[in-house]
Amino acid sequence: MVWEMYTHSTRRKAIKVMKTSFSLILMLILGLASQAQSIKSDRDGRAAEIKKIQAMEMAFITKELNLSPDEAQKFWPVFNQYRNELKGMAAERKVGDHLEKQQKMLDIRKKYREDFTKVMSHERANKVFGAEEEFKSLVRREFQKRQAEKNQLEPRKKGF
Repeated sequence: MVWEMYTHSTRRKAIKVMKTSFSLILMLILGLASQAQSIKSDRDGRAAEIKKIQAMEMAFITKELNLSPDEAQKFWPVFNQYRNELKGMAAERKVGDHLEKQQKMLDIRKKYREDFTKVMSHERANKVFGAEEEFKSLVRREFQKRQAEKNQLEPRKKGF
């Protein structure tokens, strides 16, 4: 009924506006969907990178400590507990004093050093933390190297 009030040319204009509006809405929805997919693939890529780095860390520390397969089987669950406890401590917001936080982290390391000596010699248990730091340093240097290479490859932005 309302449609009959419009002339033929007015109807064509209204249909054209609806088609254009529909097309714009469809493009917006598709754009948002592709952006969401891109964010998901970025997360998946980061997760894969983290797993890859963790595997490299396991290989590095196993080699540095010269762990036998039996020792490695006992060592890694303890190390993962240690790592999780450290992460929990680092994430705690209650500890306001930096020195207090460092002391708590040191206490965790001392506790786990004793646990590591149940798996391996005291001498090698002391090397766990050095191997861990050395691996972090290697990863940090590699990251910095890649960033420097990336910055050299990117064209310089003009005006800034």
